[in-house]
Amino acid sequence: MSGSVQNKNKEEDIQLIPLFKMCWALFLANLKWFVLSVILCLVLGYLYQARQSRVYQRQAVILFEDNESGSGGGMSRSARNNGLNTLMQLNGISVGDNLKNEMFILTSERLMTRVVDSLGLDVDYTTSAGLHSVALYTDRPFEIAFQQKAENLVRFEAKIQADGTVKLSDFVCYNRSTGKKKIFKEHLSVRPGVMVKTPIGDLAINKTTFFSRFPVGKTIQIHHLPIEMAAKIYQEKIKASAYDKETSLVVLSAQDINTARAEDLLNTVYEAYKHDVVDNKNRVASSTANFIDRRVALIGQELTQVENRLASFKQQNRVIDFQQAAGTVTAQSADARQQALQLETQLSVARYLQEFLQNNSNEHQIIPAINLERATFNGQIDTYNQLMNERNKNAANSSGQSPLVRDLDKQLAAQRTSILSSVRSYVRSIEMQVNAARSNEKSLMGQVGHAPQAAKEALDIQRQQNLKETLYTYLLNKREEVALQLAINEANVRMVENPLGPSSPVSPRKMIIMLLAFLIGLVIPAVILWVRELFDITISGRQDVEGVVTAPVVGELPRWDSPSEDALITHCAANDPIVEAFRMLRFSLSFVRRTAKVIVVTSTTPHHGKSFISRNLSVVFAMANKRVLLIDADIRKRTLSGDFGRTAGLTSWLVDEDGQTCLEDIVVKDGLTKGVDFLPAGILPPNPAELLMSGRLEELVAIAREQYDFIIFDTTPIFGVADASIVDRVADLTLYVLRVGVQEKAFLPELEKMYQDKKMRNLCLVLNDSDVKSRKTGYGYGYGYGYGQYGYGYGYGYTKERKKQKLGRGLLGKLRK
Repeated sequence: MSGSVQNKNKEEDIQLIPLFKMCWALFLANLKWFVLSVILCLVLGYLYQARQSRVYQRQAVILFEDNESGSGGGMSRSARNNGLNTLMQLNGISVGDNLKNEMFILTSERLMTRVVDSLGLDVDYTTSAGLHSVALYTDRPFEIAFQQKAENLVRFEAKIQADGTVKLSDFVCYNRSTGKKKIFKEHLSVRPGVMVKTPIGDLAINKTTFFSRFPVGKTIQIHHLPIEMAAKIYQEKIKASAYDKETSLVVLSAQDINTARAEDLLNTVYEAYKHDVVDNKNRVASSTANFIDRRVALIGQELTQVENRLASFKQQNRVIDFQQAAGTVTAQSADARQQALQLETQLSVARYLQEFLQNNSNEHQIIPAINLERATFNGQIDTYNQLMNERNKNAANSSGQSPLVRDLDKQLAAQRTSILSSVRSYVRSIEMQVNAARSNEKSLMGQVGHAPQAAKEALDIQRQQNLKETLYTYLLNKREEVALQLAINEANVRMVENPLGPSSPVSPRKMIIMLLAFLIGLVIPAVILWVRELFDITISGRQDVEGVVTAPVVGELPRWDSPSEDALITHCAANDPIVEAFRMLRFSLSFVRRTAKVIVVTSTTPHHGKSFISRNLSVVFAMANKRVLLIDADIRKRTLSGDFGRTAGLTSWLVDEDGQTCLEDIVVKDGLTKGVDFLPAGILPPNPAELLMSGRLEELVAIAREQYDFIIFDTTPIFGVADASIVDRVADLTLYVLRVGVQEKAFLPELEKMYQDKKMRNLCLVLNDSDVKSRKTGYGYGYGYGYGQYGYGYGYGYTKERKKQKLGRGLLGKLRK
């Protein structure tokens, strides 16, 4: 099996080599078209890349840090969160990649809108530099201040005049809702610093330092875009990608036709993201500060009421100091009262927090971060607030109905329920402790029953006063802590590499464009030639014939630009290709059948050049000092006989059954050239086929054999009339002419059958007009059938103009082989 596979591969290699040679020959034959196509495509490619704006790229590297790690770095974000993410995924909670979320935010439309508004990118200034356009950013000669933001895309042109004014023209407004544009033909001359009315709204032109250096009369294209449209345009220019999987580095890149604008884009995106991060981090502190402010105001009012009540009580009882009266009680209950105060403070704060959690209107707000002693839900509140920040950030960048936001809402609802349950448990626990402390305090107070009732009431009022004061002080301390947190505005992101990039543009790629243009220049003519070959149904050369027909091919005749339609090869130089081809044909005929003296030349249909071959084959035999008789056996049309103006000829011999006509009387001595006698066709008979079947034809051939070395019959095409088949009975050899570009391939199997059935004597093939790729004119026949005086007849003759060649030469057939 391995041997058979190797043999098969060798056979395929052998078959590919001729195919490559054929393609190479086809390339050389059409070299001028390939060269012309390549030059044209290279010119078009150069013009294309010259008209493209030069796009430059700038890249910056940003590091995302965890709050715990600070600037030191440490392990990567993905590694730190890997355990927690795995645990949450096992519990059915989907977890996204935080770094991917940050990359999305960096390139979000919301953030880009802030960048465009900050840099004023809704107004674009461009001018021409050669064949392409360039952007004017830091070097623009003026800035246009529009009175209103654009609602539709507007465009106009500006030119600096010699007198210092700016000419505005070609105003165009594109309506975004209808898709139509409105053109204004107005021309305005505007002085810098003056607000003017234009068809697109009020505007003013403000000079820059480049105003005096900018060329006078050079056109500047100005586009004023809506903010959201400009944001989408520049959003496509910003790309964010992870540096690698092991770090929290993000590569932020921008592509633009202006390098300074690309750098400003990256820097402004980074600053806008930092500001967004700080705002997000301060949401928890702001919510807590608002909560504390409300509670401080409420406790302040309650404390004022208690103090007023105490003052009224002292005034009514005319008592200044109850401490002395209740000294013993106070000393004994100091510890119990202090414990009760702390517990009641914690209970009040816990109840406030419980009320906040039970209020459904606060479900999307941050839970106040109030750390209570011995409370287990402090860590849960921190986790809940972080998750709430992430939810609000994603909702702002997408929508509240996105799958990620809905998933976060479910997690937040579950955690809020858990926190509320923990707070309620904490409240019940503190309430039990408060009740115990109060019981202990009452027990102590019962021991001092001898104290005046007024002292007891005063102590109760003082206890409430101390409780309010403690709670008020606690809230004030918390407010200071929150204020300190708000003062810290550092984000957990920093730029580790400033925007950098190559000085050469990244687009267009000149070498690639020119290479593609070169390849396209080669492909276009190759495709055209392939299509021509694909749709061609005619033979293209010897290999097409030998692949189907086993009859010998004795010659290939190239195209010959003859000086006239009936020219002979005697007019050519001795080493001319057409002369050499006929010499090779002469040699091949003698090699195939040395004893053949009578040759019949025929073809399938007209336009194959059999009369051309008959004439010149006679001449080439005469050049070898052979006596040749050329007989015009086409007695219907008599094309070869037309130049002699003779009435006597072959038909005269055939109709003379008595044998009165002598061959010397009807033969034109050296009629074609020296050594080639010519027998004209004679008068057109009413029955050409029956006349050719006469035995006089055999007598003519027998007499001619004795006088001539070769006898050549120029007959009619074999199809359409039976004359050629009838004449073929006297032939020693039949020369069948196949013209390249005319003979259809579909006939070749029929020709092979004729050869196998021996319907024609010693059939040999000759290819005419083999070099079809460079021919301009050629030989052809024109047949016309009609009913004449003597019955049916036909006519054919040479034409100067060649009929249109059919497309191709069957390259597809060669590929299939």
